[in-house]
Amino acid sequence: MSLHYARLRFGEKTHFTCLRCGQCCTRGPNVGLTAYDVHRIARYLGVDWRELKGKYVVAVIADMVAVPTLRGTIDGKCVFLEYLDGTPSCRIYPARPMRCRLYPFMPYSPGNTETIYLDTCCPGLNTEKEAEPPWKCLKEYYVEAKRHYAKLYHLVFQEGCEPLEALEKTIEDCAGEAQQTPTVKTFKTRQL
Repeated sequence: MSLHYARLRFGEKTHFTCLRCGQCCTRGPNVGLTAYDVHRIARYLGVDWRELKGKYVVAVIADMVAVPTLRGTIDGKCVFLEYLDGTPSCRIYPARPMRCRLYPFMPYSPGNTETIYLDTCCPGLNTEKEAEPPWKCLKEYYVEAKRHYAKLYHLVFQEGCEPLEALEKTIEDCAGEAQQTPTVKTFKTRQL
């Protein structure tokens, strides 16, 4: 990782309060999604997940693996970022991706669930409020990421699927599981 990341271990705390500055939503687009994120967003918007393709979610092919990401605007802002009375706000906040739920804490490795990175560029750090990293949310993310990538890799490397076809099959296969994940909360659908 770069110089802008600190490593925290389980039990360590930091000082963090979200300032609602929107900086995390304007330095992308770089929010990787899992199939579960895609389904949560689609359900929240009241659409089939396929309707997100291109408009809200794009795939980046990295060395034969298609990675779904949130689409950004031309100036690098998240497509779901809006301003309400001058305050940055997320249009899909209840269904926001796991990576957004975790920020400024960032996954270290699914094989090491007791270490997490901290983005030291976040203006909400070093505030008075002591905060423990979201370990439970991190573990849920790792479960989803492992399932997502296991399916995706199997389709590409074992079954010989083309990367985008493998991604679509992975998202489709995760539909039922996505309804059962712990982070899926009851929320009203929102039309954009």
